[in-house]
Amino acid sequence: MNDLSHAYLAARAASQEAQPAVRRLPAWLAVALETEFGPLAPQIATLWAARHPWALREDGASGLEARHEEYADLLALLLDHAGTDDAHSAALARWIALSCCGDDHLWEDLGLPERPALGALIARRFPALHAKNIHQLRWKRFFYKQLCDRAEVRLCRAPSCAECAEYAGCFEGGAG
Repeated sequence: MNDLSHAYLAARAASQEAQPAVRRLPAWLAVALETEFGPLAPQIATLWAARHPWALREDGASGLEARHEEYADLLALLLDHAGTDDAHSAALARWIALSCCGDDHLWEDLGLPERPALGALIARRFPALHAKNIHQLRWKRFFYKQLCDRAEVRLCRAPSCAECAEYAGCFEGGAG
């Protein structure tokens, strides 16, 4: 990541300090973020926790709403395409699947500083899935399209796509 990305993360994390404190991340996620992102992990964790307080329940449950019944399918998709079968890949897959339940672009819901950081993560940790995205679709849309292809459903979109300001770019011929 470049200096601009680091500055962005620092500014976003600072803006979150004015909001109420969030509970600590689950250990599996804290370790995965530290392993994957090193010194950027605290800022990413802060941004993610602020976006997904429902995922930080004391009892360890995710708190997913009923509309996100596809979480298990997203998790399975990611695990099926993980580069390695280990606890770290499983933790990253769980983090990504939980973040797909957010209302914004996936890179934002993950707390990442920029869209390319998500592409790089997918290429590193889920290379077979990255290779399938030959049309360079946005990742959340691509994941849901993969689920629809598995279920043999022809028209498909992620749950929050209809409300997105960039809907036309994804569904009316735009690339991204």
